[in-house]
Formats: sequence, C-alpha cells, structure tokens
Amino acid sequence: MANAGGRARFAALVAALLLALAEGGENLIVNGDFERASPGGPPPGWTMWGASKYKDPKNFTLDSSNPHGGRACFRIHHPADTAGYVVSSPEHPIRTRRAMAYAVSFWARADKLGGSTFGFDAYESIAPYVDAPSPGFHPIEVGPEWKEFRFEIHEGWDFFADRSRLLLLTFKATSVSREERTLWIDDVVVTESPSPRKERLVPLDSVEVQPLDHRLQPGERVELTVDATRRLRPATRLAGGVSFHRVAGWSRVPYSKEGEYVLHTQLEQAIREMRLPMTRFYAVGDEPFGLEAALDKAAALLGNVGIPQETTVLELETQGATSKLPPGTWAQAARHSLARGYAFRHWEVANEPYLGRSGMVFTTPDAYLDHFLAVEAALRKVQPDCKIGLPVNPHSPTWCSYLLQRAAGHYDFVVGHHYCFADVNRWRFEDIVLSANYHKLLEVLKLNALIRQFNPAREVVQLDTEWGMHSHGSKGERADYVNRNANIYGTLHRAVRLIYYAREDILRGASSWEMFTRLNSPGFGFLAQEAPQKRSMFYWLYHSFNRHVGQDVLAIEGTAPFHTGRVGKTEVKGPLTPALVTASEGNREVYVVVANGSWDNSYPCRIAFRGFLPHKALGITLSHSDPDAHPFVDRAADVLGDLSVAIAGGNLSFTLPPHSVAFITLTP
Repeated sequence: MANAGGRARFAALVAALLLALAEGGENLIVNGDFERASPGGPPPGWTMWGASKYKDPKNFTLDSSNPHGGRACFRIHHPADTAGYVVSSPEHPIRTRRAMAYAVSFWARADKLGGSTFGFDAYESIAPYVDAPSPGFHPIEVGPEWKEFRFEIHEGWDFFADRSRLLLLTFKATSVSREERTLWIDDVVVTESPSPRKERLVPLDSVEVQPLDHRLQPGERVELTVDATRRLRPATRLAGGVSFHRVAGWSRVPYSKEGEYVLHTQLEQAIREMRLPMTRFYAVGDEPFGLEAALDKAAALLGNVGIPQETTVLELETQGATSKLPPGTWAQAARHSLARGYAFRHWEVANEPYLGRSGMVFTTPDAYLDHFLAVEAALRKVQPDCKIGLPVNPHSPTWCSYLLQRAAGHYDFVVGHHYCFADVNRWRFEDIVLSANYHKLLEVLKLNALIRQFNPAREVVQLDTEWGMHSHGSKGERADYVNRNANIYGTLHRAVRLIYYAREDILRGASSWEMFTRLNSPGFGFLAQEAPQKRSMFYWLYHSFNRHVGQDVLAIEGTAPFHTGRVGKTEVKGPLTPALVTASEGNREVYVVVANGSWDNSYPCRIAFRGFLPHKALGITLSHSDPDAHPFVDRAADVLGDLSVAIAGGNLSFTLPPHSVAFITLTP
C-alpha cells in the first residue's frame, strides 16, 4: 500500500509538471505544489496578507492529511469576523510582459460547500509598495471534494504590463468576513505564453484629457473676482442627490419587508428639507411584495419627501448581481410605470456586475453585455424615450472600455461609482479632502473622453449613482464602521467633490451613498431610524449645499494657496480653498460656497464682483473640531455656525476657518 501511495504521489507530480510544460513553460509560482515546508505558518513562496492583527500563523499551515497530490497541501483557515488571507510571495512576484497571457490552474476544497475567492493583487512596485489595477477577483464555489479551477488573463485586455508590473496570486477562504471557513489549495500552476488577442483595449490611465480646471491660480492669499455678467453654464444642480438603498432597505426603512411604510415622520421631514434633486433605488424587482408594488411604494415615498420621479434612477436586480431578471420583467416595470402615470425613465441595468463576488451571475463582461442589450431592447420597445444606464468599472479595461465600445449606441448614461479609497488612518487630511478628489475628478474626465470616443454622434452622460469616501479602519474594519469616512473628514471630502460636480459640467448628476444607516455603522449614512432626532454631518452639508446652488455658474478667477500631494505615483495639485459661485435667474441672489481643505490653517478671503453689487450677506460655516467624532450629531449647531461677512464697496471679506465649508447668500 505504501508503494502504491508513493507511485500515486509521483504520478501526480509528473502530471503537474507535464501540465506546466504543455501550457507554455515553467511554473511561475514558487512552491505551488506545497512540498517545501517552513518551521511554522505559510510554506515558502506564500505570505500572510491583510491587517496585521489577522496574520496568525496557525491559520495558514501545510496539511498532509488529504493533499490533492504529493505529500502536502496548503490549509487557509478563516475564523469568523476576521479578514486575513494569503498571497503568493512578494519576493517572487509574477513579472508581467506585454502581449502575454497568463494561465492559472489550481485544485481546491473546503470544509463545507460555499464561496471562496481567487484573484490577483497587482503592484507597480513592491519596494516600496505601489498599488496597480488588478486583473480581477473571481468567486469560486468549493466543497469537500477536490475541484480544479482554471483562469486565464491577457495583457492588453485584463491588465497592462506598464502599470500592473507585478502580480501576486490571492486566495481568500471566504468572501463573507463573519463566516468561519477553511480552504485547502494544492498544485498551483501559473504559466506564460503569447496572447492570441492582438487587439488591445484602452486603459483609462492612457486617455489624454485637459487638466482639471481649478479656476484659480496658486497664490499666498484667497482673492477671487466674480464676473456676474459671464454665466459659464447651467449649474449641475442634480449633483446634490442622495441614494436610497432599497424600497425595503437593510436598515428596515422606508418600508418593511411586509410592505408597511415605517419611515418616521421626523425623518420624512428631514429628507424633504434636504431638497434633493435626484435619488436612486436598486433591487426594486427583488422585493418580497413584488415588482409592481415596489414601484408604487417608491413613487409614493418620492411624493412624500419631494424628490422628482423623472430624475430618479431605478435598478431592478439583486444588489450583489447574484441573479438577473428576464428582459420582459424590465419591460413590465416600464409598462406599469407608464400605466400609472409615473415619470420614471432612468433604468440602470444591474448594480456593480463587475465585482466578482461569490454567486454573481455575470462571470464575464460578455455575459453581462448579452443581458444588457436584451434588457435595453425590451425597455425601448415599451418606453422609447427612456434612458438606459450602463455600469462600468473604470479600473478594469474589460469592464469599462470594452463594454463602452461593444454597447455603443445602446446606453444613454454611464454609471462609474466614483468612490475614493484613500486611507483615512494614514493619509493627511489635506490629501483625503483634496488630493484624492482631484485625482478622482481627473478619472471622471477621462471616462467622459472614452464615452465620447465610442459615442461621437450621441449625447451620453454620466450619472454617479453611488460615491463617497471609502476607507477601511485602522484594524481592518469595513468602511461602514469607520467614523472618518463620514465625520468632518468625509464631509469635507464630499464638499470638495460637490463643488466641482456642480461647477465643471463633469457629469449630469450624482447621488451619493446612502440615505439610511444605523448609528453603529455610520460610515456612509445620512439618517438613522433608531435616532430620528439625530442628523449626520453629511446631512447638514447637503442641507446647506442644495440651498446654495443657483441656476448658473458664474465666472471666477483669482488666487488661492495650493496643496500638492500624491495618489500612488501621481502628483496632484490644486487649491486648498476651492470655490463655487452661482446665481439665480436675473441675479436676484448670488451664492458662494468655499471649502477649506487645510486642517490647521484659517484663510482670510476677499471676493470682488463685476456686474453685481451685493448689499446684504448671510453666511454660515460647517465644521467640527474632533477628527474622530461620531458622524451623527444632536443639533445643527453642533456643526453649523454663523459666518461674519463684511461688505465694503461691493467687495466681500471674511475668514474661512480650518477644515470648514462656508455658505454665503448675497442679495443686491
């Protein structure tokens, strides 16, 4: 029996070697068969990854009890409520080359049937670590029996060698952090060969655009001149939207799962007072009370809180894209809306179908493309003037430029979900508020250029239906539980984005994430059902901002102190005090919004006007002194205060406090 077992192990080793040779060359992974051991923890060629507190060697060990081949396999254990995982060693990365394909094969099993994750971490450099766009992550369904998995990525399609120069294989035992789960892997092989794909996709990084227009020049003082006779463009008033989760959301509002309207009257009034110009719901077709009832309830809610139906974006399918609805169901939604006289006309086809989570139905961009085109045709047959939204991942060429090109002519708006992933624990306040935004806004402009490239004869716009500051906590906490994503850090971050979104005609509208949360997970939320008297700092930002965006953007010029920072290897610079000046029709009122992205410094500000003589000024500021405060406050006065504004000879002067936003209303 021992000899038979030895012959079996030898045969498995030979088979793995022959497989590597057949697929184009040597195995690029060190110790992929896990036959080499180390004194404790991961075997040679493999490294614990993630937050330091999760790097427990006993969870990442060799296991000889039931290998697929040879003497041992790699055991990856995920205790409940943790976030550790493993990567192939950074000391031996896969060094990518242009026009090459990389085939990956491995065997895996788990202690129980369910989802694990395989993918790639990508870097421009390892010493120091500089992140690069990943070729992707893939859910894998694994059970107690050994199962083989194969993946292939192509340079020029899935990634680009000039950016994603170094790849690490990544294995996560589970995609659900609260779950306890054990994954075993064995016989991991990666080979390189020439890619048969000769066409190359367009990476967003390579798109050339004009620099972001800051309207101001570097200077020691904040001195602006506003020309009220020059109206640059209509202000993007739709920038000030906030997205609902679902009709029956995770926080159990505004409707219960039984379909009962349970929104507290204080919260209903609070939403009305934000004067929201747009919103978005997803998974409308996944509610337990049915699609048509969900549409009716969404319409009723919008009427209660004063948000227009015609600027509301509806997405029907499960939020994790774990299932899809037949095109006829989408058509049914449009037909029902028309029959009821609703003004719904914006349909977003799937929510983030590109994330690669366990159980997702769109395993490739082509699988999603087929679904999108079928849904689009069904919707237009019922509602010819509807607007169809295409979700893209700007960081994935196959989920961005490929989809934009293949679906060109069939979409009316593009959804990019422009979250910023700055680290609120390590980055300076100025880089979180300013540098991250200036870098992200340039990305939005590049996406606009790609959209125009593939749709030269058609107007296609961006609607950003989810965005915000998205950083994990210092101990690996999910972004929902990180105060700085939503307190004065995240609020100033959003204020700067709102200024540019409203001023620069970068997109048609934006609806940030998200309306409701719970007090113990405040990282994105505006309101909490269990505390209807409380409001988040976000709430007071939007409450003020939507009252200070007029009809048209006025021309501004002048100087401001500038900040220079880095996002990855990219240097970005822009004003510490970005400003927005808009006017109502006939200049009956002029509105000024100025953000101060410096944590420590206040700035005296002077604003001169041409073609407008202000006689009265009403000013408020939004600020908070505690960088780690809970984002929810009891009173408006906890974050809003009066701003003293002097008027002399038609000129304004005031002092902008540190880490604050000023809102000023001027009347002649």
